[in-house]
Amino acid sequence: MSSTVNEQTSLHQHDEHREQSGETLRLEALLQHQTDVMEMLAAGIPLQEILTHIITWMQQSDGEMIATISLVGQASAHPGTVCCTTPLTGKQGNALGSFEISYKSGRQPTPAELHFIRLVARTIVMVIEYSQRTTPTAIQMPQSRPVTQESAAERENFYQLLMDTPAVIAVLSGPQHVYILANKLYMETIGIERSIVGKPIREALPELADQGIFELLDDVYRTGQPFIGHEIEVGLDRKGTGVREPIFFNFIYQPIRDAEGKVIQILVHAIDVTSSVMQRRKAEQSEQQFKSFVAHSPTPIGIYVGRELRIRTVNDAILQAWEKDASVIGKTFREAVPELEGQPFFDILDKVYETGETYEAIEEKVMLMRDGVLSPTYYNFTYKALRDEQGEIYAVMNTAMEVTEQVKARQLLAEAEENLRNAIEVAKLGDWKINLQTGEAVLAERIQAWFGASPGETITLEEATACITDPSILTAAFQRAIQPGSDRIINVEYELTNFRTGEKRIMHTSGKIFLDDASQPHMAIGITQDVTEQRQRQQELERLVNERTRALSIANIELQEANKTLEKVNNNLEQYAYVTSHDLQEPLRKIKIFSDILQNRTDHTADIFTRKYLNKIDASVNRMTALINDLLNFSRLDKAENTFVLTDLNLIIEEVKEDFELAIKEKKVILTVSPLQQIAAVPLQIRQLFFNLIGNAIKFSRQDVTPTINISGHPVTATAISTHPQLNPSWNWYEIIVRDNGIGFEQRYAEKIFTIFQRLHTRDVYAGTGIGLALCEKVVSNHHGKIFATSIVNEGTSFHILIPIMR
Repeated sequence: MSSTVNEQTSLHQHDEHREQSGETLRLEALLQHQTDVMEMLAAGIPLQEILTHIITWMQQSDGEMIATISLVGQASAHPGTVCCTTPLTGKQGNALGSFEISYKSGRQPTPAELHFIRLVARTIVMVIEYSQRTTPTAIQMPQSRPVTQESAAERENFYQLLMDTPAVIAVLSGPQHVYILANKLYMETIGIERSIVGKPIREALPELADQGIFELLDDVYRTGQPFIGHEIEVGLDRKGTGVREPIFFNFIYQPIRDAEGKVIQILVHAIDVTSSVMQRRKAEQSEQQFKSFVAHSPTPIGIYVGRELRIRTVNDAILQAWEKDASVIGKTFREAVPELEGQPFFDILDKVYETGETYEAIEEKVMLMRDGVLSPTYYNFTYKALRDEQGEIYAVMNTAMEVTEQVKARQLLAEAEENLRNAIEVAKLGDWKINLQTGEAVLAERIQAWFGASPGETITLEEATACITDPSILTAAFQRAIQPGSDRIINVEYELTNFRTGEKRIMHTSGKIFLDDASQPHMAIGITQDVTEQRQRQQELERLVNERTRALSIANIELQEANKTLEKVNNNLEQYAYVTSHDLQEPLRKIKIFSDILQNRTDHTADIFTRKYLNKIDASVNRMTALINDLLNFSRLDKAENTFVLTDLNLIIEEVKEDFELAIKEKKVILTVSPLQQIAAVPLQIRQLFFNLIGNAIKFSRQDVTPTINISGHPVTATAISTHPQLNPSWNWYEIIVRDNGIGFEQRYAEKIFTIFQRLHTRDVYAGTGIGLALCEKVVSNHHGKIFATSIVNEGTSFHILIPIMR
């Protein structure tokens, strides 16, 4: 609270500084204007014209002001409501008239403005009295003509004008600047009783020697150019002690010329502004201290001025809270923080400015930018109206403290407590608390019900203990937990009997011992759960496990027997493979030989019928031979050698190209192979893979299109491999693509084509056994990889092989 008061005080001092700066400017203008008025008087300008000039000057100095001078015997011509009337009283106490001021807004003048108005009134009095003493003819400056009785009177009137002017006035004559006149204010300003008239200024005021004043006077006398000083510091020995006292002046050194235009005198016309300068400096110091306080305060602070609430002062803390920089200074609050649109804060600030009622918020939610994202934050903040000396609101000060972390922590705590309550309820737990020093216990209703208490009934700790089958189990658990050096954790199971129903339950109790300030066991807090059903299920599970263990032992024996049987089957399959490769192919070779003999012997004599069936016998023998060979190749893959070696894929493809040399030439196949990477593989199986894929591409080419086959490969990223769950993502993978422009197939058959004996075309159109692609799938599987196909009918097929580079 005291901090806020200090800030308010400093802000008032700032406004005093602002007011004092305005007063200094007004005094400086008054000094210049007084000089103008004296020149008008010396020139014989009529009184009414001079008064009109003063009114015009006053109203121009403040566009809101309305000024009127009413002389004695004249009615007031003021059209508005007069807020300030200053009597115009002569030196003899006689009434000369009144000086009336009002403001278009209806406001009252500030104290500084009142002081200024009184100074102007004194100037008006001086003008009126001087005009009453002189004739309307113009006054020539002294010594501009031979001295006569008339000119002496005029000079006297002029000097009297200077003496009556409400300013510090002196006239210095000649190059030595000899005082020929110094008015009362001048004498009061220089202090002590000095006799200065008739003395040069260097003799009269020797303390000015090192302050540049003499040099300024010399320069004005020499050049004839006036000098205007603003808040010039002059050190004067006002008490005659030899100690100079700093005085600040706004002044004019105005040259006075004779009839030939030669400078003969200097008019010193000054106003003492020491008070305003010192007050301003004090205000500046206070303002600087306040600005330093605001700038270095860890608390966000902002000051928004005027009805528009334009940002005048902000510190780094509030800029960081807004995620803004100093460019917001000068903008309205709405312009600076547009993300608050739709939130209540603009309206609240408007209301504070309109009513002056302070708004204080506690843990208010504010949506602010955090890392470029509009996020919820929480603040304790205050909007406080600031008032000027007239009590008018001119700004709103915003102080704040972010409490987002505290609010979120409390929300998390509340959520955790709610979750704990829900967990206790869902898990059917009962909480308890025991004062270990008094023995007082607080048991949840659910716990009391387990012991047999009716709803609303309370049982004591002794009554509950009596229901436990073996109380020593629970006592021992507590004793262990309170021992010095223990973890103070209670974890125990025991059996109890409901004293009302006789029902037995198995309970599990968990808790912790808490120590007092003397490190003595003070409180035990924990939860208890009925685990009767869990223990029953556990016992049942143990029984089932034992039974299954016995069953697994029997199954293991049966598995060993099955493995022996499987081994015999594998031996039989090997025997079958031998028979297939040797015994079955032997009759086929003889059939082939006998068929060839018959065809050769009947080449010219056989009729058409005989030749037709001999050709069919020959074709069937060839198909049977191919089928047996493909089956043998496929069966060998099941017991293929597992010797993986670094394999050059480019070399294997070159060998396969030689196998298809005649077919490639016959069909004019264009086969291109990009350089492929070496991989760890079984070379013979990889050769079978490419043999079948290239053979398929040649076989299923289109008749009216030149066959093209392109083989390429590239490493595969871990991200791409992750789309194939069956592949190990920790290995390095390589993709091989075999692409052709053949007849293609419908994509819905993409998986079906890898099934053994599966064909999409009849043997009459495309020869084959239906084993080739199944063999390819088997080879890739043996290499722990994957093969799949994409195809478009009459455009071609691409086979994709994903295979590890090294395992």
